[in-house]
Amino acid sequence: MRHRLLVVYGAAAPLAAQDLPLKRALPLATDVACPTFPAPPTPVRSQIDEANRLTTLGAEAALEGDHQSARDLFLQAALLHQTDASLAYRLGHEQDEMADKPAAVLEYCRYLYLSPTATDASQIRDRLTALLPSIDLGRGTAMVERFRDGVRDYDQGDWAAAAESFADVTALAPGFAPAVFNRALALSHAHHQAAAIREFDHYLVLLPSAGDRAAVEQRQTELRRQLPSATTAFWIGLVPGAGQYYTRQAPLGLLVTGGAAGAVVWSAQPAHKNLPAGIGAAAGLTLLGAIEAAIVAHNRSSSLPPVAIVASAGQVGLGFEIR
Repeated sequence: MRHRLLVVYGAAAPLAAQDLPLKRALPLATDVACPTFPAPPTPVRSQIDEANRLTTLGAEAALEGDHQSARDLFLQAALLHQTDASLAYRLGHEQDEMADKPAAVLEYCRYLYLSPTATDASQIRDRLTALLPSIDLGRGTAMVERFRDGVRDYDQGDWAAAAESFADVTALAPGFAPAVFNRALALSHAHHQAAAIREFDHYLVLLPSAGDRAAVEQRQTELRRQLPSATTAFWIGLVPGAGQYYTRQAPLGLLVTGGAAGAVVWSAQPAHKNLPAGIGAAAGLTLLGAIEAAIVAHNRSSSLPPVAIVASAGQVGLGFEIR
């Protein structure tokens, strides 16, 4: 139930995170080997025509067993028509025939990126498994296990552990958007609003055409509203420690509260000699606490990019989802 608790002194509790379902489909071990591809440029008609001509010549060379010529022709065609998944496959196949494993892996990955629902996608992944070095497959297996750990931690309400697990996945596969999304969800439940917003930003940059983009942007808006206000933090902070509780710094809040209370108790000794110093110490500590809370609240909001910048950044590149 801890993720349902309201923030002390009236800050809003996260609600809409529950409207965004966790992405549970496990990644594939081969995903760790595939890079993040930028959005390919759209070719003009003349480029498509020339790419088709080169593809025909490349296909003829391949039939004749001249794989080097076929590869060179397909490469030229692929540079002209970068959105053509079939060219990525043909080029990968010729690189494979020439035993250039790194180049073949790259083109097979690009084929899956351009055509994630291709009927032969599973066969291509099997071929990737055969081509990849054992160390890469080991890293891929570790990624799958950490993703599974993250789902388990999330279901158990251990948001910190879930966020860490999904961060381990993205460390191995930076372009794997589901793990970025899941980490954002876990952080939002843990009340790390600024960090969650940044992770959602990253997710939308990786997948600008994501089907849940509108829901994610709505969630970001709600998270921004939950960020503590510097003004509110200061005025609430005039109650010893309250500013720290408001900004979710409970241990520091306890120190401020305890310190101010201790100073008051010290000043109230029977001799009353300590009264001015004690009251001054309590007031000074309270004021410092209020200022600290205001600075923390301000920094959390100022660390985020403006919404307009995030929206334009979302048009830059693409990541990869479960295929």
